[in-house]
Amino acid sequence: MEARQKHNRRLRKKLYLGEFAVNLFEIHVKLSTNETSELDAFIASFVDQLEKQGLTYFGYSDPDGIQGHVLSQQRYESPTESQRQELADWCKAYPTMESSELGELVDINQA
Repeated sequence: MEARQKHNRRLRKKLYLGEFAVNLFEIHVKLSTNETSELDAFIASFVDQLEKQGLTYFGYSDPDGIQGHVLSQQRYESPTESQRQELADWCKAYPTMESSELGELVDINQA
């Protein structure tokens, strides 16, 4: 028997393999202030920016910033490198940004 099984299209889709693999990237943001109002304003702007790009976020926030993952709002789609770069540029330009790190695109099943 073969060590690696080949899956038909239906199973690849169900298992998010091959052309149906979904990618995401990590994000770590630290703000230069720890005021709750500044964090709330950042999160509102951040969500607006994600929605413009067709992306969504899951993670958590603390008084310093946010940590989590960004992925596409659409099923079986992944963020593109240009979307990742656009978000990185937006983060760098944000007024109260101290630091931001965006990870590379990785398979959601291996993140």
